Amino acid sequence: MKVRVISNPDKSVIVIHPAPKSKRLDETEDKWLERVFSKATPEGLPYKDIDSSELPTREDRNAWEYDIIDKKIKVNSVKAEKIRKAKEREEKIKSKIREIAIKEIDKEK
Repeated sequence: MKVRVISNPDKSVIVIHPAPKSKRLDETEDKWLERVFSKATPEGLPYKDIDSSELPTREDRNAWEYDIIDKKIKVNSVKAEKIRKAKEREEKIKSKIREIAIKEIDKEK
């Protein structure tokens, strides 16, 4: 399926995935995509329409950036690693809080 990749000034991207149920019975696929994409695309931002199979894996979607030279979405590996480390830290904190809470509850018994 076609998606629209919009490049933000900070190189991050917005990906518009048209909902198939929004296609009207009297519309061709091209007209439908034109209608949906034109409503969702902020004025003045560059974009590219691609097949969804060309998108990187969703795991790193918060680190996707639009490469102006190659005209592709790429994963910023530095940003992806920072995000992974922040998630790991968050999980450790949650685990520690859970551990402390269980100890406190057990003390009350």
